[in-house]
Amino acid sequence: MLDHDVNFETLVDEIYEASVLPERWPKVFDQLAKIADAEGAMIFSVAPGTPRWIASDSLHDRIDKWTKSPYAQNNPRSARMVVPNEPRFLTDLDKFTLEELDKEKFYTDLLRPGGLGWCVGTTITCPSGDMLVLSAEKAFAKGPVPREVAAQLDELRPHLARAGVLSGRLGFERARTAVGPLDMIGLPAAAIDGAGRVITANPCFVANGLGVHIGAQNQVHFAAPAAQTMFLEAVARPSSSSNGRSIPVAGTETHPPLIAHLLPIRLGGLEVFAGAVSILFLTPITQHESPAPELLQALFDLTPAEARVASMLTEGNTVDTISKLQSVSLNTVRTQLKSVFAKTGVERQVDLVSLLGQQRMQLI
Repeated sequence: MLDHDVNFETLVDEIYEASVLPERWPKVFDQLAKIADAEGAMIFSVAPGTPRWIASDSLHDRIDKWTKSPYAQNNPRSARMVVPNEPRFLTDLDKFTLEELDKEKFYTDLLRPGGLGWCVGTTITCPSGDMLVLSAEKAFAKGPVPREVAAQLDELRPHLARAGVLSGRLGFERARTAVGPLDMIGLPAAAIDGAGRVITANPCFVANGLGVHIGAQNQVHFAAPAAQTMFLEAVARPSSSSNGRSIPVAGTETHPPLIAHLLPIRLGGLEVFAGAVSILFLTPITQHESPAPELLQALFDLTPAEARVASMLTEGNTVDTISKLQSVSLNTVRTQLKSVFAKTGVERQVDLVSLLGQQRMQLI
């Protein structure tokens, strides 16, 4: 459970609000910092060139100094903690010993003189291959972040991942009009109402050619029946903080597999998209290798074990092989796989492999 002073439902609403109103991220960061007993938090995009980031007001000057230092693009924390295969929040002590930390100049010369020195953070890998890093920064004098705090933050990770991806696509800039932010996203995107009808959409969505189109009465229509069913079920849910959804859409001969992200519009975001309750945006899976477990977990709300099974299956492993490699029973793997099928909307192993863009599965 989260810190008793932090309301989970309210915080999730605020996370989705920040996805279209990035100036609200500092309010979210304050709540994440409270959970971690930290000084503040931040989110930044891992990409070449000038760093794109947004941080708590209490951290702004220190993070600005950090991003302008030689450590911006090369530091030991990034080398060890910004990794594409850890579907969870990590602390410094998950990747360093105390002795190593005392020898790293990044900690001793930059963080500690500024009052910092401990963190708890996570890496969010987008289907396009881009990465976002979210981190809560704790004062060195308070001691390291306990592992149980990282586990508490894992409850929020799927929501943070969806909202962070959209906010990062907006460049952490404010969405001031209904049309402007959808164009800024740079992906096919539409604002929809509670019945799945399009209120407004960008040109990319109207002409996406990805098996998703606007049909009669402005209704969003997926060519894949399973995806359409999952979409209608998601938009039909009562308004709640838990109705964010990522819907897999299998590839065809003419287009790659994609993920349709459905993000609820919350609080101040409702003023931007009048009449809409969700934003739908499409992200083609452009990576050639099998999706990493943490990406599968974030996209489909899988457990870490389910994500590992799905990833290993798309790499060509049989259920028997997965059982041996994971040192678990065949029944356990089959149970996990059944749950994966339910969450991704497929019924067979071959359909799951096809969905994620792989063609080399070994049938059992």
